[in-house]
Amino acid sequence: MNKAHFNVDRNIKHLLSYPQYSYSLSEVNLRKIPHKKKLAIVSIKSQSTITRNVLNNLPALKCLITRTVGTDHIDLIACKERAILVKNIPDYGSYNIAEHALALLLSGARNIVQANHEVHDGHFDYSNFLGVLLQGKTVGVMGTGRIGLELIKLLKAFKVEIIAYDIIQNIQAAKEFSFSYVPLNVLLKKSDFISIHIPLLPSTHHLIGEKEMKVMKEGVVLVNTSRGEIINTKSLIEYIKKCKAVCLDVVEEEKNFPRNNPLLAYNNVIITPHIAFYTDDSIKTIAEKTEKYMKEFFKINY
Repeated sequence: MNKAHFNVDRNIKHLLSYPQYSYSLSEVNLRKIPHKKKLAIVSIKSQSTITRNVLNNLPALKCLITRTVGTDHIDLIACKERAILVKNIPDYGSYNIAEHALALLLSGARNIVQANHEVHDGHFDYSNFLGVLLQGKTVGVMGTGRIGLELIKLLKAFKVEIIAYDIIQNIQAAKEFSFSYVPLNVLLKKSDFISIHIPLLPSTHHLIGEKEMKVMKEGVVLVNTSRGEIINTKSLIEYIKKCKAVCLDVVEEEKNFPRNNPLLAYNNVIITPHIAFYTDDSIKTIAEKTEKYMKEFFKINY
């Protein structure tokens, strides 16, 4: 055996060939992996943490496929030193994530989650759930790559003003979809709704901190479907009462999410477990591209 998939759940299992394991490819699970010395190509998800030590335990590894867009869970320098080819899946359906971001934004604006809980508790009363109308408001989109642009397209139906921040500006898209680029501090000050769609890089780690939270509008709805580490959780909690809603699909250190996470103490916080990408359509695309990468690698190298 020289191929394997890790972090395989029951919904994608039937779409992948070769040996499969539900657990992560990480240091804590190295003892579980059969024939690890022979593995030449593996696929993983972001729950796996590929350190130098993990790679040292996989001496035959030549190709590492991450079934994600991001690669921040992989020691890319160590892979390069070992001449290990790293493949990601740059786009397995940006629309899937944009849809979820919009769903979170609407849930925060209209108190969907909180109202549902109240009704399930036997309290059928609207008076505690004054919503915020999107129409006529300003939505700030941080990041105008594939996902950010898909969200902008969806938002056009709501008759909102859209402003955006990105270090690389897509001027053609701005003209086509009628949005304008502004500096980050302007976006934070003007936006009634903010949705984050930027990659996690050293320059974006804790991009939203105390200074940024402080200048946001009272009653802002903040959405993050990108990476949890872009928001400084401590600063978020410090200013959380100024937010109408904080809607997160990602959080800091989500691999070890504790039951007593301080964010869970606030009624205006909605958290989903990194499911923005997770649809019937996206897992098919992920599986197809993963299988294609594997077949192409073996065709060329074996």
